[in-house]
Amino acid sequence: MKHGRRLRTFRSEERAGIISVHPRGFGFVQLDSGQTGNSSESDIFIPASCLGSAMPGDRVLIRIHQRRHRGNKREGSVIKILERGIKEFAGFFNGTYVIPRDERIVYWFFVSRENNCGAKSGDIVIARILSYPSQSGQGEAEITQVLGTELNAEVESKLVLRQYGFKEEFPQSVKSELRHIPERVLPKDLSHRRDIREIPLVTIDPEDARDFDDAVAVKKTNAGFKLWVAIADVSHYVKSGGAIDEESYARATSVYLPDRAVPMLPEPISAGIASLVPNEDRLAMVADLGFDQQGNIISREFYPAVIRSRFRLNYNEAQQILDRSEPLLHKKYQSIEGMFSQMRKLAEILCKRRRQRGGLDFDLPEAKVKLDENGEPIDIYAYPRLFSHRMIEEFMLAANQAVAEFLFGKKLVFPCRIHEPPESKKILELNQFLTSLGFPLLRKNQMPDQIHPRDFQRLFDAVAGKPISGLVSYLGLRAMMQAKYSPENLGHFGLALSQYCHFTSPIRRYPDLITHRLLKQSLGILPANQPVAPEGIERACEHCSDMERNAVEVEREMVKFYQTKLMSRHIGEEFKGIVSGLTEFGIFVELERPMAEGLIPASALAGFSLNEKAHTVSVKFPRSEIHLGDHVLVKVQATNQERKEIDFQLVRIIQSAFPGATRAYFPAQKRKQHTGKERRRQ
Repeated sequence: MKHGRRLRTFRSEERAGIISVHPRGFGFVQLDSGQTGNSSESDIFIPASCLGSAMPGDRVLIRIHQRRHRGNKREGSVIKILERGIKEFAGFFNGTYVIPRDERIVYWFFVSRENNCGAKSGDIVIARILSYPSQSGQGEAEITQVLGTELNAEVESKLVLRQYGFKEEFPQSVKSELRHIPERVLPKDLSHRRDIREIPLVTIDPEDARDFDDAVAVKKTNAGFKLWVAIADVSHYVKSGGAIDEESYARATSVYLPDRAVPMLPEPISAGIASLVPNEDRLAMVADLGFDQQGNIISREFYPAVIRSRFRLNYNEAQQILDRSEPLLHKKYQSIEGMFSQMRKLAEILCKRRRQRGGLDFDLPEAKVKLDENGEPIDIYAYPRLFSHRMIEEFMLAANQAVAEFLFGKKLVFPCRIHEPPESKKILELNQFLTSLGFPLLRKNQMPDQIHPRDFQRLFDAVAGKPISGLVSYLGLRAMMQAKYSPENLGHFGLALSQYCHFTSPIRRYPDLITHRLLKQSLGILPANQPVAPEGIERACEHCSDMERNAVEVEREMVKFYQTKLMSRHIGEEFKGIVSGLTEFGIFVELERPMAEGLIPASALAGFSLNEKAHTVSVKFPRSEIHLGDHVLVKVQATNQERKEIDFQLVRIIQSAFPGATRAYFPAQKRKQHTGKERRRQ
């Protein structure tokens, strides 16, 4: 019984999956592939009272119930922990217990004197779990590393990396195996490879890049164009089943922090023998593609080769060569200026073709943290996106698509890069809101399951240049599913492609390494029965998707750390920004520059009332509506470095995303002070 009502339970069933836990105590279980049964739901809600002793990342067995009081949504209870996900964690030592830094881990772990590694109360530590909490007793841990007491950038990055399952140090088994990796290309490695060292391949990467896994060249042909995309032949050096392979699989991806990179592969490979540095012989897998004048692929060939990159360019230099805007570069790069002209033409054709098929480009700004010589943040700005970025992106997309179509034609199971269409419920909600603004997403009589990327393209074109355009792009992106890896080809909605995979970055992404091995098997270079991933392709897709999401979280957390540190030096100052989120506990605002996001607490706005469907907040004093996408002026009130939180005070609305909305000034309100955690839970 609940509130006098009896709850009916339907169709109890048991399923397995990975659990994620919210800091407030409840969780969700992502069911294993093929475990959803007759329902389309893959996420099952687990109330706090039904979690048992489960922790984030555990693989659990749950009993699922369908309850009428949750609108026929299914929920479950953990009945057994099949496999523990967290083996070690970062936290704060209080002299007796380690308190996990990750708020999703709700348990404290006891540390005996012989297992404290000399840690003192107040130290920040890394701990390995010896026994897990259960109904019969508390959990116990062993401190393996003491990081110190000061929460600086170095300590913070170590904590965040450990929290999301990444290590910086490579194990001894990897270091031992590295002794057999050559520093230079050996003559014996050139057999059965095509020699294309005469082709003027170039690498184009960010200015601070240390590993170069793709090089490109373009030539005009009678039919149209020939494009060479040469990709570092990592699979030649990283053998399936070896120590390096096992460790790179565990990491699954490189992680890029503002001050350094945490590579998937050890540096002698990632920045050494596999990296396509200029004027050195390197081994590569080449996608050799022919295009007609309309950008259709009319020929494709894949082969192992030996290459010699001519130049290492950054995107700014490549753009200056394309524009011929820097006379000093003309002399240095005169030999490739003609090729760059053809590269521009092909890229423009491919961009146009991508748009014609409905491919989307949200073109969202990426935060770039600028550090001084002491590692302190001095600016955070939107990384400029040049045509040179789009050019390389189009060439990589073409190579990835060509390889996916080739492997699909061979009827091979490979790690497809899929992006499923948005859920019908989200499309209906978005369409209802956009229709109220006069910009419907769906055409007349169009059903939500008939949505096509061109519908979003048409919408973005309709609002381009209007105050509401930023809001519409944000809501469109929020309606999208997350791209992931899958052994099942479900197409890529955002790119409007029926087959797609990742092939072009094997130095930093493990799925690309799998793709290389499969491509070699299909070409008869590797034995067809040789394993291409430690746990098989299906499990590899799940693992690599999880680690990709974790890497994004690490990178996001470290940017937030530097944002908070930078804004702590600007308390009391005013900045322009855009309303980027509306929640029951306040209004999120993203500053224009420096790029930093903070919260205007609901408690600072008299009569705060959220209308989720309309994406607005109403306040009583002064009487006004605040909309998602509004341009506002805010004052920095406070920062919390440990929690990476910035508090703003709303000064005034500069421009509403909704024409005709009221502008208002917001004098400071006296309010009760709360901690950051309390404010966000009101």
